[in-house]
Amino acid sequence: MKTILLATSNKDKFKVVKYLLQKAGLEETEYQILSLKDVYYSAPDEKEQGSIDQRARTKAISVVNNIPNREIYDFIIGIDDGIELKGTMRENVKDHINKILFENYLEENESIIFPRAYCVVDNMGKTFEIIAKIEYKYKPKANLKVEPNSYPLSQVAAPLNSDKSLTEMDKNEANEYCWESCKDELIQLANFIKGE
Repeated sequence: MKTILLATSNKDKFKVVKYLLQKAGLEETEYQILSLKDVYYSAPDEKEQGSIDQRARTKAISVVNNIPNREIYDFIIGIDDGIELKGTMRENVKDHINKILFENYLEENESIIFPRAYCVVDNMGKTFEIIAKIEYKYKPKANLKVEPNSYPLSQVAAPLNSDKSLTEMDKNEANEYCWESCKDELIQLANFIKGE
């Protein structure tokens, strides 16, 4: 069995990415997929800088260079998200969370696009990078919460074909929407891992 370490402690992001990787062909019987929380790794505290693909690469390389027993992980995947609002790419989602959740920054049904960058580093140092985009529409809600290591925008982001936010949807339904939006990119990533 091969081991894949996702360079994230965000439980929501981990669950979605794990699902997508398995759906792309990385079978649970052949690939163990772990998060940084599973291996009790605490990344060096560094200010995120650069584009989402640069940050995904930095995360992957930081884990490669700092994790004990690096050799037990066949692949380390750095992941970083951006956000596209009002037609403009915003590199840091965290800078816009309060505006979106609490300051009426968006109109109802306005587009929210989440680009997610992936950087895979194998145990020989070979890399593969790709960006996948998922489009949602904004659905305002009351009584919103921001919890640590979660994805608060899932409370106001609804698939284009639904009026329910991601948190109101069944997890399988939400994951399937993600899959349909970015399956081509995830299959390419899985093929790199499988050596195809």
